[in-house]
Amino acid sequence: MKTSHIFLILALLGLSLSVAAQTTTKGPVPKYYKSTEAAFKGTVDDVHDRACPVSGGLGSHLMLKQADGTLIEVHLALTKFVTQYELVLHKGDVVEVTGVKVKFEGVDTIFARKIKRGDDEFLFRDNYGKPLW
Repeated sequence: MKTSHIFLILALLGLSLSVAAQTTTKGPVPKYYKSTEAAFKGTVDDVHDRACPVSGGLGSHLMLKQADGTLIEVHLALTKFVTQYELVLHKGDVVEVTGVKVKFEGVDTIFARKIKRGDDEFLFRDNYGKPLW
């Protein structure tokens, strides 16, 4: 096999792996559209880390309990990025999440751009919604 064929095969394999990393079993990861950004207030009900196609690895998430009692998952960022902030959230913390609400994996989800807790503000995306991690 010629060297050029090997490079072509490797390039196609890399491309297919990249596409696979950006999709889930239920479809592609939704885009962050700044025009749909809103503020969501509530209390932290749970904080957890899990493998996440949005952050591209082990990601930090929280469950936000809204005023009407509904829970919604909030995607923050890669766990290693969040720990650099030394951000520790606890059940019952009152927070305001600025982000976009999307359908992801069949459920409503918030992709956070920033979180405000008291006087502290933590950024996860720039003003255009591009991840900072």
